[in-house]
Amino acid sequence: MLKFFAIFIVLVGCAAHQPSPSDTRSLTPDSYKDIVFPEFEYVAPYPGDYRISISDSITLYAVRDSALPLIDLTFYFKENATPKNKEEVAALQILSALYSRGGTEKLNPAQVDDSLEFLSARISVNIGTTQSKAHLNCLSRDLDKVLPLLREILNKPRLDSSRMELQKNTAIQSYKHRYDQPSAQATALSTKILYKDNPKLWRADSASIANIQRKDLLAIKDDFFMPHRVIIAAAGDFNKDSLVNTLTNFFSNWKEQVSVRGDFPPLEFNENPGVFVSEKDISQANIIMAAPFVKRPHPDYYQAAIANYILGGSSFSSRLMNTVRTQHGLAYSIFSFARSDYEDVATLGVVLQTKAESTKDALQIIREETIKLGAEGPSAEELEFAKKSLIESMPGMFESSAITANTFAVSELNGRSLEHYREYPKQIKAVTAEQVKAMAAKYFNPNTFKIGIVGPSEKMVLENIKLVPVEELDF
Repeated sequence: MLKFFAIFIVLVGCAAHQPSPSDTRSLTPDSYKDIVFPEFEYVAPYPGDYRISISDSITLYAVRDSALPLIDLTFYFKENATPKNKEEVAALQILSALYSRGGTEKLNPAQVDDSLEFLSARISVNIGTTQSKAHLNCLSRDLDKVLPLLREILNKPRLDSSRMELQKNTAIQSYKHRYDQPSAQATALSTKILYKDNPKLWRADSASIANIQRKDLLAIKDDFFMPHRVIIAAAGDFNKDSLVNTLTNFFSNWKEQVSVRGDFPPLEFNENPGVFVSEKDISQANIIMAAPFVKRPHPDYYQAAIANYILGGSSFSSRLMNTVRTQHGLAYSIFSFARSDYEDVATLGVVLQTKAESTKDALQIIREETIKLGAEGPSAEELEFAKKSLIESMPGMFESSAITANTFAVSELNGRSLEHYREYPKQIKAVTAEQVKAMAAKYFNPNTFKIGIVGPSEKMVLENIKLVPVEELDF
């Protein structure tokens, strides 16, 4: 009885010290806007802590994670893979697919597939325009079995004829249906009106793909995956010293180089802005407004990136979303972009879809908003929100060991310093409202935009448009 009474007294005493409802209400802000959060401070991992030099030309970023018995390796080969002539375009496209699907000199394609399936491993290979890439994922214990297979694929590809024909048929069907989606046609139109002819933009048509023979692939296969400059991203469960030894052996006695493709041909822009339409029998107009931007590194980039975020890069908090969608109901989706490119001058602009009949009104509102930002600049609240959002997105670059390793690898591939991610928040915080205003006026100038529209031109009520037939979209 005494024990029960003691417990009762304790419970009553605790209840007596609980805050009353009125006290609780006094601690609750009247609005979510009044909630105060501590300033976000994030220190990015330092690339130098994970960087290992395997040789003068080969660098490894090793991010260890023993949560699962897996290892993930991505090899970035910095090399020019643009076609030297138009006859090579289709060959490069088919060759890229056949590296990982066409077998090796020792193993036919089915044997390679069976070996990978038995080990629950994945290998993929891709020849890009300015870099080639090979990716491997397997159980850590099986790395010594899978890595030699990747070496055979890169050094001694079989390029199996039957797999080549299968890949050709796939590529031909893909070409025939390349503009089924309005967004794909709009992207092709925007590219066509923006750029002058350049090997980086060439695409193979059905006839050239059909004419490809195995000897065409054999003639160029040794041009790629050369260890002149390689950066490796490694993540997972491994011993660092053992991995370094394994990768050193992986690149020993590599295949001899046959040819050098030289420098990357730079992209050049067409002059004279305007409105270009490619017809498609749909109810909406798919619009891409684009103009030249900068090649990184560039002193204007961060200031212009914040201008872009405020204009239309921040989804529902952006000016374009607020005016074009929320206030006028003219679009479900609208956003602006300011691309980052370390090889060529990038582009910036606005993308949206609207009813064909609303095209003229939507374009006018976008014009007014871009001019307004360049004339008045951002508000203090917009600038602060943009800075916070960009800085607070940084952890996403390092949310897993694989993402971290690849972030570091690509950063070095682009020529950034090891201090890049430590300096980034400081550079963003230093941007002023006047700088954003100047960048908006300089780059988001509607008079410089080339406007590409896919849809029914007769419903758009636009003047001085230039029609671009769909068959003229390919370079």
